[in-house]
Amino acid sequence: MRPTIRSLNAKLLLIVIGFVILSGILGAVRVGFAETRRIQTLYDNRLLSLSSRYSHYLEDELQARADTLLGARDVLLEALSQPRVLEPDLREYRDADGAYRKMDRYSGVFVHRDQPIDARINQLAHASQLAWERVTPVVDGVFSAFYFISRERVSRVWPQTIAINHRPDHDVTTEIFYTIATPEQNPQRAPQWTPIYFDAYSGEWMTSLIVPVYEQDDFVGVIGGDINVSYLLGKLSDLDTDGDQIMALIYDDEGQLVIHSAQRPDVGQRSEDYPLLNAPGEPEVGAADYMAGVAAGSVSLGEVARASIDGKPVHVVANRLDKMEWFISFYYPHSLIETRFRESMISVYINIILLAVFLFVVLFFSIRRYVVRRISALADATSRIDRENWYMSVPDSGSDEIARLGKSINNMLDQIRHLVRGLDDKISLLDKASLESRRLMSAIENSASLVVILNRDWKIEYANSQYWQTTGFSADDDCTRYRPLLLDENNSEKITLEDIDRKLQSQLARGGNIEDSAKWQAEYLATTASGQHFWLMQTVTAILGNDQRPDYYVCVGQDITDLKEKQQEVEKLAYYDHLTGLANRTLFKSQLRATLNRCLRTGHKMALFYLDLDHFKRINDTFGHEDGDLLLIEVARRLTECLRQEDMVARLGGDEFAVMLDEVESPQYAYVVANKIIQALNHPVELHGKEVVPGVSIGITIAPDDSNELDALMKSADLAMYQAKDKGRNSFQFYTADMNLAVEQRLTIERELRQALRFGQFELYYQPLIDLGTEKIVGAEALVRWNHPVHGMVSPADFIPAAEESGLIVPLGKWVLKTACYQAKGIQKALARDFKISVNLSARQLNEPDFITTLERCLRETGLAAASLELEVTESTLMVDAENVIPRLEQLRQKGCSLAIDDFGTGYSSLSYLKRLPINSLKVDRSFVKDLPEDEEDRAITSLIVAMANSLHYKVVVEGVETKEQHEFLSGCGCHYGQGFLYSRPLPADHFIALLFADDND
Repeated sequence: MRPTIRSLNAKLLLIVIGFVILSGILGAVRVGFAETRRIQTLYDNRLLSLSSRYSHYLEDELQARADTLLGARDVLLEALSQPRVLEPDLREYRDADGAYRKMDRYSGVFVHRDQPIDARINQLAHASQLAWERVTPVVDGVFSAFYFISRERVSRVWPQTIAINHRPDHDVTTEIFYTIATPEQNPQRAPQWTPIYFDAYSGEWMTSLIVPVYEQDDFVGVIGGDINVSYLLGKLSDLDTDGDQIMALIYDDEGQLVIHSAQRPDVGQRSEDYPLLNAPGEPEVGAADYMAGVAAGSVSLGEVARASIDGKPVHVVANRLDKMEWFISFYYPHSLIETRFRESMISVYINIILLAVFLFVVLFFSIRRYVVRRISALADATSRIDRENWYMSVPDSGSDEIARLGKSINNMLDQIRHLVRGLDDKISLLDKASLESRRLMSAIENSASLVVILNRDWKIEYANSQYWQTTGFSADDDCTRYRPLLLDENNSEKITLEDIDRKLQSQLARGGNIEDSAKWQAEYLATTASGQHFWLMQTVTAILGNDQRPDYYVCVGQDITDLKEKQQEVEKLAYYDHLTGLANRTLFKSQLRATLNRCLRTGHKMALFYLDLDHFKRINDTFGHEDGDLLLIEVARRLTECLRQEDMVARLGGDEFAVMLDEVESPQYAYVVANKIIQALNHPVELHGKEVVPGVSIGITIAPDDSNELDALMKSADLAMYQAKDKGRNSFQFYTADMNLAVEQRLTIERELRQALRFGQFELYYQPLIDLGTEKIVGAEALVRWNHPVHGMVSPADFIPAAEESGLIVPLGKWVLKTACYQAKGIQKALARDFKISVNLSARQLNEPDFITTLERCLRETGLAAASLELEVTESTLMVDAENVIPRLEQLRQKGCSLAIDDFGTGYSSLSYLKRLPINSLKVDRSFVKDLPEDEEDRAITSLIVAMANSLHYKVVVEGVETKEQHEFLSGCGCHYGQGFLYSRPLPADHFIALLFADDND
C-alpha cells in the first residue's frame, strides 16, 4: 500500500503536532491527577463523617429498643410477683378448634389446644395482661408487634390478630422467636436478634429483638418485639445533605444483603434482591464480592476503599453494627468525582492549548531548517539507484549523523552488488526443487484420504482439499489440538493427545525402523465442523527434528463408516429382538447389571418389572401366529411410550417382557408406571378387523431394597408376576411386603367403591333448609352416605377423597344427582307444592365435557323442573379456574337451575369475580357462625356478607345454626335461609318426609 503522505515536511509537521499534543496530554494528566486526589479526599472525608454518624445513630436506636424490652420484662416480672387474685379461667375461652384464645383491650392470649390449663397458666395469662396494659401504649410506636411466650406454650401478643390466626396446634415454643433466647441457646441471658423474615400478617420484612425472662433464676419465657427493617436506612436522606448522592447497604456476617438504601424490600423483590429474606438465593452480583470480603475480614473497617457495586466503581466505607452482628457500608459513585473533575479542568485545558501552539511554531521551523533539507538531498540521490545503476553513490560529506548515514548507504550498496551475483546461481537450483515439490503436492492434494500436517503444538500447517471438503473447516478457523483430528476433547473413546505422543515416544525408544515405529493408529467417531459424525481410521506419523522429538505430525485418515455400519448390523442381530426391535435378554441383563452396580455406588433405587401377556396363547391359537406377532409389535410400541428415555424395555422371549426403571425415588413411582402400562394395554388392538384387549400381569421388585444381586432380583420380579396372575391377572404385584400392603389397601378401597356403586350401597340423607322469616322448611340439601356391608355407615370424609382421586366421583355424582332429582319429584307429589333440592357438585363433575347433557337427561327422566334444582359449587372450586368455570355456570343457569356458592368466605373470592358469577345465593361457611352472636368480628363479617349479597341481589343461606341466639341474630341481620342442628340433623329420606309433613301441619 502506497503511503498517503510523501512529503518529509508534511511528516515533520505531523511529528511536531504529535509531540505538542503528547506534551499537552501529559501536562493535563499530571494536573488532573492532583485535582482528582483533592476532590476524592474531600468526598472521602465526607463519606467517613456520614458513616460514623449514621452508625452511631443506628447503634443508639437499637439500644433504645433493647432498653424498652428490658423495661417491659421488669413490668411483667413485677406483675408475676403480685399476690395471687381470682384470675379468669382460660378453660372458659376454648374455641371450637380446641385452642384457648382470650382477647383483651390491648392484646390477645393463645394457648396450644393440647396444653392442660392449670393455675400457672392462668397466672401467666393474667400477669401478662396487666403488663401489656401498662407497656402497650409505650411500645406501640417502637415495635410492629410485641409478644410474650412462656415455656408452657402461653403466648400473649399485640396486635390481637396474630393470636386469632394461630392454628390450634401451633407450638409457639418451636419458633425461633422463642428458641433463640432459651437457656440452651442463650446461656448469657442477653437480648438476641433474629434473622430477617417476611411477616405474613403485616406484609412487611421484619427482624425481632428477643429478651429472656427469668423469675428468681428460673427461666419463664421470652419477650420479643418485631421491627420493620425499612427503618434501618430511613434516616439516611436526613443526614446526607447532598441530594441522596451517598447510598448505603446493610448485610450480615456471611456477606448476604439485608437492605439497600436504593431499594425497599417488598414481596415482589424478596427472591431477587433479598436472599436473606427468602433463602436460598444470591445477593445482587455487583455487591457480592465486596460484601463477602467485608464479612471475611479482607476489607478494613472504617477506611474508604474502592469497590464495584451494581457494575459501577464506587468509594465505600464499612462499619460493624455489633448489636445485630451486621455490617453497614456507605458509598458514593466514582462518577461524582469525575463530574467535579470535569468542571475544574476547563481552565487548565485552555492554558495547555496556548502553550502547545507556541511550542509547535518554534519546533517546526527549527527542524525544517537544519534537518529536512539535508535529508531531502540524500533521498533524491538514493532514488536514482536501480538495477541498471548499482555503481552510483550518495552524498556523504560532513561528520554529523546525516553524513554517517550517507557513508552507510554506500557500504550497503557494495554488499548488495556481491549478493546479487550469488542469488542468480541459487535461483536455478530452486526452480528444479520446486518442480519436484509440485508433483508430490499434486499427488497428496488429489488423494481420497484426509491428509493433514500438524506442527508440534498440534496446529494445522497443511491440509489437502479432501480434508477441507469432508470436515467442513476452513483455513481461517482456529483448528488446534483435538479439532484437526476431528476429536472432541472429552471424547467417548478417551483418546488424548498426551496418550498419542506418549505411545509414539515409547515406539521410538524401542528403536528399529523409524518410519515403522513412530506411528499411532486408532478407529473413532469423528466430528465435522457442522456436527456430523462418521467413523474414521486415523494414522498419525511423527516427523522428527534434530533433537529426535516430533517437529510435525502427518495424519492420514480413512472414512470407514460403511464398514462400521455392517459391524453394527451384526451386533444388532446379536443383542436385539428381530421382531419388536427391543433389547433381547442378553443385552437387558448386561444393562441391568450395569444399572444395579451404579445404584449400589450412588445410593439410588431402581425398579425391575416382569410382564407377561394374559391369554396370549389363546390369541395366538385363535388368530394365528402372524396376528400374534402384530400384537407383540404393538405391545412393544405401547410399552416404549409409557417409559422415560433413560428407562429400558426388553422382550425376553415369547410373550414375556421386562422393564427397568432407573433412579426410582420411591416404590410409589413404580406403582404409577405399572398402572400406566396396564391402562395402555387395556385399550383394544385391532387385528384384521377384530379388536383384542391384550391385558398384562406385572411383577415388580425394587433394588437394592429387595436384593442387590442380579439373579435374585429377576427371580423376585418373576415370583411377583406369578402372584399377580394368581390374583386375577391384568394387575401388578410388588415383591416388597410393606409396599404391597399399601397398594392392596388402595386397590381395596377403589374396588369397594366400585362395588358400592354396582350394588347400591350408597344412600341419600337430607338436611332441611329453613326460611328464617317463616321458620318453615322450603328445601333440603342432599348428602351422600355409604352404608358399608361390613363397616356400617361410612362418613363422606372417609371416602369422598378416595373417590375424587380415583375418578369415581364422576359416576357417584351422577348417581347422587339422579337419585336426588327422583326423590325430590316424589316429595313434590306427596306435598302437592314446590320443593327445592340442593346437590353438591365436585370440580371433576363440573369439568366433565358431557355434564350438561347428563343434567338434561336426568331432569327429563325424573320429571323434576330445573327451577326446583339448586347446584352448589364450593368457593375454592370457583377460584381455581374462574375463567373456565364461569361459562359452565352460565350454561347451567340458562337451563333454569339455581346456583349457590358453598362454604363462602373460605376461598378468598375476588369481588370482581363475585359480581360476574351467575349465581342465586351464597352459603356462609359454618366457621363464621359458631361464635355468634358473642364474637364481635364474626358479627361484623356476617353482617357485611349479608349486606353485600343483598346489594348483588343474592339470597343468603347460613350453615351450622345450632342455638336459638344464633337464629335470632341471623334473622335480624337479614339472612334469608338457615341450616343446622337447631332445626334438624341430616335424615334418611323416609324420616325427612315425615318431618316435612309435620312441618306442613304446624
